[in-house]
Amino acid sequence: MSERKTIEQMKQEFQFMLSKVSHEIRNPVTLINSYLQFIEKAHPEVADYEYWDDILDQMDFLMKLLDELSLYNSSGKLSREPVYISSYLEKLTKELTPICQYLGICLTCDNSALDGDVLLSLDILKIHQALLNLIRNAGEAMDKKGTIHISTRREDNALCIQIQDDGCGIEEEYLPTLFEPFVTHKKSGTGMGLAIVQQVMQAHGGSVKVSSCLSKGSIFTLSFPLKAVSDDTE
Repeated sequence: MSERKTIEQMKQEFQFMLSKVSHEIRNPVTLINSYLQFIEKAHPEVADYEYWDDILDQMDFLMKLLDELSLYNSSGKLSREPVYISSYLEKLTKELTPICQYLGICLTCDNSALDGDVLLSLDILKIHQALLNLIRNAGEAMDKKGTIHISTRREDNALCIQIQDDGCGIEEEYLPTLFEPFVTHKKSGTGMGLAIVQQVMQAHGGSVKVSSCLSKGSIFTLSFPLKAVSDDTE
């Protein structure tokens, strides 16, 4: 009798399957998308067809899904570099503030709970993607009006980054499967965004958790093990 597969083995097989499937369908989907663009350019009148916009929307969704599948499959492969987390989050907040203000969102960042800047060993591109996913989700949960608050603190054996919003909150029944691939409760969601966040955090030896209350908002907490950090004062 063969030994029972470990969770890690099943996870690797699942990722391999996703990688193979996404690779096989990317070329024909890209080709179809190019044909559609060519048709519209050669025959502008096709844009008046009742379902033309719907066809293009579905094609955009397919392209987005393929991109996110690629991100998910590569999210466990890290290229680490030292990152001063307070400085990075303050810079990220500054960069996103203009677009947030345009959308009616107040974006704030508070690192005062940390004793000085903290150095993390991160794959900054993947962490950046994870944070953007969470901030975008927070904005959508508030119908693009409200406050998103980023904060940091040390807790037990971890350094935590929190993204808090005052949006609609998440149904309690949705929470257990929130980070599973392809699970989504948004009309245009792919179900891969939060799965990517979890995969990135696990690759860093950390975790992501969520607490939420309907009509009051949600808090997503990214936790990095303290063994992966060192103080700037050293």
